[in-house]
Amino acid sequence: MAGRVIRGYWDCAQCGTKGIDGLIDVCPNCGSGKGKDVRYYMKSVEEVSEDELAAAGIGKDESDGQHREWVCAYCGFLNNYADQICTHCGAPKEEKEQDYGGDTSEIRYEKDKHGNLSRKEVKEPEPEERYETKPVPPEPVSRPKASPFRWVILAAAAILLAVLFWPHTQAEAITGFSWNRNVTVEELQTFSESGWSMPEGARQTDARRELYGYSQVVDHYETVYETRTRRVLDHYDTSYTYTDNGNGTFTENKVETPVYRTETYEEPVQQAVYRNVPVYQVKYYYDIDRWVVIGDYPTSGEDHEPYWSEEYTLGKNQRDTRRTESYFTTYSETDVERVSYNKWVDQHIGDGIYVTRNKLGMVYSRKERIMS
Repeated sequence: MAGRVIRGYWDCAQCGTKGIDGLIDVCPNCGSGKGKDVRYYMKSVEEVSEDELAAAGIGKDESDGQHREWVCAYCGFLNNYADQICTHCGAPKEEKEQDYGGDTSEIRYEKDKHGNLSRKEVKEPEPEERYETKPVPPEPVSRPKASPFRWVILAAAAILLAVLFWPHTQAEAITGFSWNRNVTVEELQTFSESGWSMPEGARQTDARRELYGYSQVVDHYETVYETRTRRVLDHYDTSYTYTDNGNGTFTENKVETPVYRTETYEEPVQQAVYRNVPVYQVKYYYDIDRWVVIGDYPTSGEDHEPYWSEEYTLGKNQRDTRRTESYFTTYSETDVERVSYNKWVDQHIGDGIYVTRNKLGMVYSRKERIMS
């Protein structure tokens, strides 16, 4: 439903007279008519009666924004929508230049709840132009020049690293040997244990049905209340907008904006109440034999004659099958290499080798030196 029709005003571009009634086509001061560049505006929210509209040759149903005044193509005079010829020069309407507001802009006024008016100009989007574009090359990025002093530091660091890690080879000889051996003695012992299953090799001594645990089952349901929130409509804020009809009037539009509030409420929920039910299973009791470490017998030396300890005597259900050994060749006080037994037994004091290492003492390789 259309709202009230509100009076608009215009300013004379010839003599500067302001606030002329929008329903009047000529300036009461200089007699100049409305030009094509005229723009209507509101000074207050003053309703126009149907009699005033009729006296201006405008029906109330024509104040809908679709019956805009038109601009004469010959003299630029602004005429009423219903005029078929220009009232200024007599040119026909079908040769009109454009309608009021032909630049596609729309003037709107809004009134807040305090009665204050504000004007807004709404532009319709222009049609999108289609054309091919060429890629624009990126602008060169200017980078700060490195300081010469910085390059000196980097070069010095590179030289230092090269000196420290550069490999160099020198002739050395084997200076000593060392070794470690250990014999672990185990005993087969019997353990009495229990469990919910029988491990492999166990000998069952008993079986009883015992409490395995508890299972929770639903006993009943009870009603509890949970606090929740929801948005509910509280009221409507009323505001007004005004649309330029293009004929010296504006149409009032009532806008109802919903305002919500958050409220809490209690919602009943069915909550399950559980009880514990005992679960029984068969528990097995059994004896099982396991090897247990009862002693270690290490030997070591800094020679080339390793041996296994014989300082133990195996009793019943005992064994000495767990044996470990390691062998080391010494080239200097800080250069000791762990090697395999087969390599170790073939080495001798004084054997020459070539050792490749860096200044930090890290060894890269060792190769046997054939003595001539």
